[in-house]
Amino acid sequence: MYRVLIVDDDRAVRYMLNRFKGWNRFGFIPADEACDGKEALKKLQADEFDIVISDIKMPGMDGIEFLSELRRMKNDICVLFLSTHSDFSYAKQGIRLGVFDYLTKPLKDEALYEALERVKVYLDGRNKKEAGMDGQNTFLESIQAYSKNDEKELISEILSGSLEAVNKGRSICDNLIDFTAGDSTRLAILLENIIHEIDESINKQFPWIKKVESMMTKYSFKGEENVLLKKQFLDYISSWVRIIAKYELHQSDSLMRKICEYVINHIEEDVKVETIANELYVSRDYIGKVFKQKAGYHLSDYITKVKMEHAKYLISKGYKNYEISEKLGYKKPDYFSQLFKCYTGYTPTEYRKIIV
Repeated sequence: MYRVLIVDDDRAVRYMLNRFKGWNRFGFIPADEACDGKEALKKLQADEFDIVISDIKMPGMDGIEFLSELRRMKNDICVLFLSTHSDFSYAKQGIRLGVFDYLTKPLKDEALYEALERVKVYLDGRNKKEAGMDGQNTFLESIQAYSKNDEKELISEILSGSLEAVNKGRSICDNLIDFTAGDSTRLAILLENIIHEIDESINKQFPWIKKVESMMTKYSFKGEENVLLKKQFLDYISSWVRIIAKYELHQSDSLMRKICEYVINHIEEDVKVETIANELYVSRDYIGKVFKQKAGYHLSDYITKVKMEHAKYLISKGYKNYEISEKLGYKKPDYFSQLFKCYTGYTPTEYRKIIV
């Protein structure tokens, strides 16, 4: 029999789990219980267990701290978390720490049956030293293996500035909905993990993009319906595609990339075509010709576009017109306002009222 340690500060939950009628069905027995992570660690040091079912949010040492301490101690015991939809950020941390799986409160018998079945397969396989991929790895490891190639293709599509990235994202999302059997909390965790990988990849390739598009950082999902989660995920992908295309980051030409990087890195300076040409050791005419040929418009217009996009961000952060004009390298605020109106259709003052 596999011995189970139940960890929850709610006595009613511990009682309910102890009374669960399906333990014997999969060869489990609730052997002991604890009210928080600290007590659970003492129990684990004093006795042997095969699985821990623990609440995430508890007074004292919570589930995340408990799991972190287990991993620090090199204890690879199988851990299942109990969480609510409001515990999303905790559940995400738990999965990245290597929790085997998690169950959503209020706990349903069918969900616990399914989880125990997966745990039994894992423990049986581990004991026989035949652990493979089918249900025998942690939840995150399994899904990463399941979707890694799709994820790489999605990132490639985004970096190419192709709208096909949205279709790829839709396919991935549909597959994940099937994989998670409609569990929206689990789906949200997986989608946010993919978003984390996308951000890491793009920011690694274009570390300077944050200077003009900082709104893309620290993305998190809102809502509990799969349809809404899917829409948010696809909106996120569409946003990156637009950003990649807007700043010409899909261009493969090395000179084009150097031009774009220089403009964004010096966005708060008086950037001119001549300045870029001198820095890159090419002639003004040549650099202008290459940019026009690749992008379809003039380099000077690109410089203005990047500056106006950055101006939008500065406006959202509460900077005044004269401050923005000075930061962007324009000597006269009126000239900056004129450029902004031509680019957006609004004066900086009008735009400020729209986004408030």
